[in-house]
Amino acid sequence: MSSVELISILSKQWANVNDIKKIASCGRDNAIHIRNVIIEDIKNKGKNLPIAKEKIVPMESVINYLNINVEHIYSMAEKQKKLN
Repeated sequence: MSSVELISILSKQWANVNDIKKIASCGRDNAIHIRNVIIEDIKNKGKNLPIAKEKIVPMESVINYLNINVEHIYSMAEKQKKLN
């Protein structure tokens, strides 16, 4: 996945399992595990998540969990856009 594609996913407000799969470059089971760990952490902090047909988590939580440097990815995406 290119940096431009990654930035477009990271700029979403909420992440579903498919987004986590792409960001973490993992399979469905691992993405579900990551989502469930994030959900449990949010609930332990006394906060609630929206009730939706599909379980979603805040993208900010995914970024923090995976320790992603968004500024670096953004700068790489800018460089990639200039090359194209």
